[in-house]
Amino acid sequence: MNKKRKLGIVGVGPRGGHALERFIAQLAQQNRFSNIQIVLFEATGNFGDGHVYNTNQTESNWINITERILELQERKTIQTPILEVPGFPSYHDWIDKNLSDKVDAFPPRAKIGSYLNQRFSSLIAPLEALGMVSTHIERVDEIVLLENNKLQLRTNKGIYDDFGELLLTIGHQPTKMSEQMATWEEYAMGNNAVSLFKEAYPLSNILSCENLGPQSTIGIRGFGLTMIDVVRRIAKEFGTFTVEDEKTRKCNYQSEKNIKNMFVPFSLDGLPPVPKPLNVSINHWFKPSESQINTFESIIGNPSIQKKAENPNFLINAFAPIAADIYVRLPNIINPKNLDTKEIENLISNWLKDQSYENPTIVSMDLSATEMMRDFVDMATGHGPVSLDFCIGQVWRHCQPSIYEKLSFNACSDSVFAEIIQLDESTKRYSYGPPVEAIQQLLALVEAGILNLDVVDDPEIELTEKGWQLHKSEKSLVTAIMIDSVLDPPQIKAVTSSLVKNMLSDDLIQAVHDKLGILTDENGYLIPKEDNKVPIALLGRLAKGTVIGVDAILECFSPRVDQWAKQAADNHIAWLNQNIAAL
Repeated sequence: MNKKRKLGIVGVGPRGGHALERFIAQLAQQNRFSNIQIVLFEATGNFGDGHVYNTNQTESNWINITERILELQERKTIQTPILEVPGFPSYHDWIDKNLSDKVDAFPPRAKIGSYLNQRFSSLIAPLEALGMVSTHIERVDEIVLLENNKLQLRTNKGIYDDFGELLLTIGHQPTKMSEQMATWEEYAMGNNAVSLFKEAYPLSNILSCENLGPQSTIGIRGFGLTMIDVVRRIAKEFGTFTVEDEKTRKCNYQSEKNIKNMFVPFSLDGLPPVPKPLNVSINHWFKPSESQINTFESIIGNPSIQKKAENPNFLINAFAPIAADIYVRLPNIINPKNLDTKEIENLISNWLKDQSYENPTIVSMDLSATEMMRDFVDMATGHGPVSLDFCIGQVWRHCQPSIYEKLSFNACSDSVFAEIIQLDESTKRYSYGPPVEAIQQLLALVEAGILNLDVVDDPEIELTEKGWQLHKSEKSLVTAIMIDSVLDPPQIKAVTSSLVKNMLSDDLIQAVHDKLGILTDENGYLIPKEDNKVPIALLGRLAKGTVIGVDAILECFSPRVDQWAKQAADNHIAWLNQNIAAL
């Protein structure tokens, strides 16, 4: 009898591809490749790079972390008597260039996708040659748990039986349409003069819109990173950006077309994204010392402190002294009242609890979005005094790896952890900000009269024959094209994909909290409503609530993937030992 155990991976983007790589490496350590069949499902067909890092997307879609810290480690050669997988270089070795210390590079997402795709291809080829792996460009719609604890997968093309184990790395899933968006969709379907894009990507869909031209006015719901991608790409269709100053990345925009008020972004608070420091030297100003990080980790990672916590104050109180110490040491800060370190520490705590908190050290909410962007650019390039909120955001970014490591699988109550996740989300305008050049491009478009920020702060919206009419104070603009650039949070109960809805209804998964994702154990395996364990693991975005910090590309290569791979390999070896007589 030559019985094989089947393991399925559903979603083979960066996280799924790396999970396969680590699983194979774990099996190789014990040379236990016998009787295993791995079945891979990726609906997009982009194995290794997935949807976000698709190699065919426009070069105008940039990643928002600098290439300098993109430390995707090399894959060492895997060699056993029956299998040899060649090594693959780290990302830094793959790009084969000296990283500049003058200006940080933020490459196109398609470039990262090429690296991921090539890395996956070099892994899969020898596995396919052995007949160990099969790939399927299919969407998995349902998972059925059978009586013998085996799993059946139902896809848009067929049914696959007899899985002993599954890993879900399915990334962002569609969510229930908001009441506003449902109204807009109905409105747009009945009006040929307007166009609605419920998703920004792929941008090629927008570029092929019949209503798009030099005289278009485009409303963009959201004022974040996706909005910048949209604006940059459409602007390049009608003109050219030129960097005028290498030291500040100041840009100029020129077009032969007569364009006016083409882009009209808006959000609930109207606050612009905040650029990251220009280079490694400025970035280093905000970096905590090793001893500060060690102390921080010992506090926030303490299970006793976590268990007693009634709110995120233990995290804020551990962070505030670090940020205050760094702030007062900066070469040029906004501190008109000459506050001491302890007073600064109190301000930091107040601001993290409520970012509408006003103080002369903090960029005023009364400034226009354009003024804010100019001020933040000066801070990010070392050409102006640094505000306390800018400093907090950059120091928080340096502390995020510690926060993500020490507060995943914590002893906090579910409600406290939900507040911690919300706190981290509230800092992302700063900590997940774009490169300086991206903000300089927006400022160049403002200067050219092409980006209009008159109604950026939560406008009233009226549906008219000519389009969406946006009102704010005395200002009013009509847009015939509307783009939704807001990415919905991973609230599991709002997800509308067939796979997740079916798993919820079958009690295979349970939500951590009404506003969060799926409950998993420390190795990524689902904790269903019933006590019986199911052989299904989940890594990534939908686990937000059990873990924190799941979205970044670096998290796809995190120790969490190793933890799953080790447990999955142990499960297979245990199965081999139990069935050795029959095999």
